Amino acid sequence: MPLKLEKSDRRLLLWAAGVLLPLVVLLAVLSNSRQESFVPSTYSAQSHGAKAAYLLLKERGYDIERWEKSPADLPKNPEGAVLVLAVPLQAPTLDEKNELQTFIGRGGRMLAVGPSAKPFLPQEEIEFEPAPSPEWNDFDPEALTSITRGGTITMSPAGHWENSSTAYLAHYSDGDRPIVVSYNVGKGEVVWWAGSTPLTNVGISRAGNLALLLNSLGLENPTHILWDEYFHSSHRTFAGYMAELPLRYGLLQCGLIVVALLLTFSRRNTPIYPLGDPPRLSPLEFVHTLGGLYRRAKANHAALEVPYNRFRALATRKLGLPAGAATQDLARALRNRMGYKDEAFPQLLKDIEASLNASELEEERALKLAQELNRHMLNLKLIGNT
Repeated sequence: MPLKLEKSDRRLLLWAAGVLLPLVVLLAVLSNSRQESFVPSTYSAQSHGAKAAYLLLKERGYDIERWEKSPADLPKNPEGAVLVLAVPLQAPTLDEKNELQTFIGRGGRMLAVGPSAKPFLPQEEIEFEPAPSPEWNDFDPEALTSITRGGTITMSPAGHWENSSTAYLAHYSDGDRPIVVSYNVGKGEVVWWAGSTPLTNVGISRAGNLALLLNSLGLENPTHILWDEYFHSSHRTFAGYMAELPLRYGLLQCGLIVVALLLTFSRRNTPIYPLGDPPRLSPLEFVHTLGGLYRRAKANHAALEVPYNRFRALATRKLGLPAGAATQDLARALRNRMGYKDEAFPQLLKDIEASLNASELEEERALKLAQELNRHMLNLKLIGNT
């Protein structure tokens, strides 16, 4: 027997579909529209990636590999080996930095790119550019060296080398600020660039940039090129993976589905009570009906006279006075026998009688006097507070 849904259930499902489906589609679109990464990773084919440089070196027959291991696993005999550290995203631990220095000191070569490579270098005097220009500029060689043989290069520097002493050789400079520097450490050498433009997919085709990369790697007699990916993403923590945009949107979608299921379950499994209809003769309905009649008839005097006559009837009965007792006598008896000493009360009674005797009485005036009289009746306990 096919399952038959009630009208309310079908309406709930339609609302859920109308709300959830557009949200899921929107979140899926947003999760795919990721911003371009500026990390020169060998896995990235985007403009600022380094996949073209990696594949080009591989096609030319160089012994190159992506290095996704800890610096502790670097070759123990690194002569002829080159480590490319292109804009690392995470700082090294003390042990990792020591392993890198050991690698260089034993004869290894390091090409460090970008100001973020500062914590990795055994000797560094790098200053970050506060607001690096996105525009590329051409830079001529400072001197004829093994690295400047390709001539003019194109780069967008993100920093510069602070000291241009004889301990460091400046190959290219932005004015008086070195942007390509090399220096020796033990048996090895460090080459530092201020920007990653020359090795990116879009920048390597510029004149002089490929030559700068090849000359910086020292590819005359290399044995092994290790292009680091370890400090890009390979050893991230679980929290780092959870921060990825697709994962965040995927979890948000799952959360929306869970909330919808919980709402549906609670609706179907909680006690269902019929909605009670208010009695047609309720006091509030009577008051509204009576007030509407007074307003339509413009019977402002009657609207004030009814509560006033009720007050006099309740007060004289409680005090044992005749029904036609004068207003002054009634106010005096309430003061002396019931201890009601509100000074405004006698004047209120006079105002009510004056308004009832007037030819015209505004609705606002009648309402105000009736409300004040009701307050005094509550204080005198002539009526209950309901």
